[in-house]
Amino acid sequence: MKKLGLLTGLMLLFVYAGYAARPTVQASGLTYNSLQCNAVFLNWVSGNGAARLIVGRKGSAPDFVPSDNTVYNANTVFGSGTPLGAANDNFIVYNAGGTNFVQVTALQPGQIYYFHIYEHDNSGSSTQYLISNPPVEVSFTTYNISLDFTIKINDSCQVTNSFEFTNTSTSSIPGLTYMFDFGDGTSTSSPVTHRFTGNGGYKDIRIIPQTSLTGCPNTFKRTVKVFPRKVAFIDFKTFNDTQCLEDNYFEIAATGLLNPFPIGVIYHWKFGDGAESSFARMKKRYKVSGTFNVMLELSSTSNSQPTACKDTITFPLTVLPSPVGSLELNDTFQCITNNKFDFKNPDNTLSYFRWYFGDNDSSSNQNVSHVYKNVGNYRVMHVAFANTGCKGRDTVDITVLPDLDSKFSGLDSFYCQSNQQVKLTPNSPGGTFTGYPVSSTQILVPDGAPGTYQLTHVIRDKYCEDTTVIPFNIYTTPAPFIGRDTPVCSVFSYQLDANVNSQSYFWSTGQTTKTITITQGGTYDVIATDGKCSGRDTINIVFASAPKINIGSDTVLCKGGGIFLNAAYPKSTYLWNTGSTDSMIYAFQGGKYQVRVTNPCGVTTDSVFLFLQTDYCDLFMANSFSPGNDLVNNYFRPRGRNITITLFQIYNRWGELIYESDKDMLQDSDGWDGTYKGEYVPEGLYLWKLNYTTPNGPYIKKNNASGQILLIR
Repeated sequence: MKKLGLLTGLMLLFVYAGYAARPTVQASGLTYNSLQCNAVFLNWVSGNGAARLIVGRKGSAPDFVPSDNTVYNANTVFGSGTPLGAANDNFIVYNAGGTNFVQVTALQPGQIYYFHIYEHDNSGSSTQYLISNPPVEVSFTTYNISLDFTIKINDSCQVTNSFEFTNTSTSSIPGLTYMFDFGDGTSTSSPVTHRFTGNGGYKDIRIIPQTSLTGCPNTFKRTVKVFPRKVAFIDFKTFNDTQCLEDNYFEIAATGLLNPFPIGVIYHWKFGDGAESSFARMKKRYKVSGTFNVMLELSSTSNSQPTACKDTITFPLTVLPSPVGSLELNDTFQCITNNKFDFKNPDNTLSYFRWYFGDNDSSSNQNVSHVYKNVGNYRVMHVAFANTGCKGRDTVDITVLPDLDSKFSGLDSFYCQSNQQVKLTPNSPGGTFTGYPVSSTQILVPDGAPGTYQLTHVIRDKYCEDTTVIPFNIYTTPAPFIGRDTPVCSVFSYQLDANVNSQSYFWSTGQTTKTITITQGGTYDVIATDGKCSGRDTINIVFASAPKINIGSDTVLCKGGGIFLNAAYPKSTYLWNTGSTDSMIYAFQGGKYQVRVTNPCGVTTDSVFLFLQTDYCDLFMANSFSPGNDLVNNYFRPRGRNITITLFQIYNRWGELIYESDKDMLQDSDGWDGTYKGEYVPEGLYLWKLNYTTPNGPYIKKNNASGQILLIR
């Protein structure tokens, strides 16, 4: 009991001396209110500690836990205190007792923040924190405003300007409204169309959120340009707007009344005749007379780019006609024969005329005709004065050409209807034939209908023409037709008919009738004559019989070999049991081959059996030989039927090449003589290899063979 009393007394003494106990009840009810874009009020219900510490972190929950016996300084300006935690991004915003709220400032708009609250005994360097119980947490996202708007330019000119503004701002503040401030008015509508008053220039447009919250963007500005127009002006006191066509020249400078605004100007002249200019000073010469409405358009520019601000002025210019501007003449080119040039000036306002014809002749008549005596080029000059005071001089070039020659040769007075080519030769090139077809190479073919024709040859250029007409006749050409070449089967006579009505006939047999009878084969022709024209036809007659064929006897085919079967017979068609319709086929397989041959005189069939041997029978190789000086069996070489050697080789038992030849061995002394490098090789077996070709129908077949040869000494 004494010990217990002593301990109790010590504890009481500790409390009395100023030492407090660690809190056991954590703060609760941590909430927030009065949320701004950059600030917030935190509220809580205190636990049983003497004070409490609040730590905050942006983006995620705090990872800092206070340590006993440590004093932490607090700063309600977030981020201004001592950074704590693993990433140094935890900040103490409150560390005191006696209140249950605090305002945290310097937050960032649109960011999420987390806060933890801890109870402690507020004992200075001996402070004890309640960290065994989880701290209360609260999180929130600060309000945010993103201000922006778009501009659509309907018209940027000062007088008629029109802009459309559309609010594209976004915010997390419920029910937030916005106002446009145009400098000369406001609007809460979106989209909204606005026209600026006053002078042109740069116009600032602001969008303002309607809120009293702190820390939020409160205005956003964009700028547009309103362009003044350039007023076109021309001083006509120094300008002659009426001139004669001869030597007319209009020149005047444009000016403008410029509103106060730093812009440039683009000049655009339209002269009324399709021509245009972009110079400030008008310089214009007209090629024809008349009244022309000239328009000047001035356009404002900004940064060397055109705006839509324009002003125009239009005024007339008068170009008086030239006294010689209506000059008329019938032609400028004529041939020397019967040339006559008519000159006329129809202007009735003229007071003076003079024509100079270029051949030392002239006339003072208003209208005149002139004939030139010589071929050549002449420059005609006309001078005239008008009552308007305008004077004029005009020239025109006249050409007097030599006559053309359309004559041609090569055309006869008549032709028999045929496909013969008649070459025509004009005296001068460049003419045209009409009346009967003539090719571009001047070839006439008298194959038209019989009758009388007139061939006309016209040669002309742009100014002269000459014509030659020559008549000719085309007569009917008899066209006998004896018939096509034909076989006559098993008869002793055959009748030939010219098959055309003509005045006379002449056969190659000497006969002169329309039909003749023949008794033997051969070539016959007939000439039929009618008036001046004759025609010929020829026929070949063969006294024939049914086909006679023999495709051969039954035979044996070597392996890899083949044979041609020929059933050819004149004027015949063919059908083999293989499906071929040729007169000759190449057979390389065993079996029955049959052909049916047909001509106009009958049908004949023939067949043959081919037996296929399973081994090659085109190559014969000895199995031993005895080279020496006995002149018997001294050489080893390939032998065969229709073979051509391309490579022949001998190897010893160790695989060494000891002989090689690529020639075709036709002589008895060709082949291997049993030596290697001039020395006799020993008896024994040797390996041979052979590459050779054999005929294979229309092709060449490549073959390979190998074997052993026994050399005997």
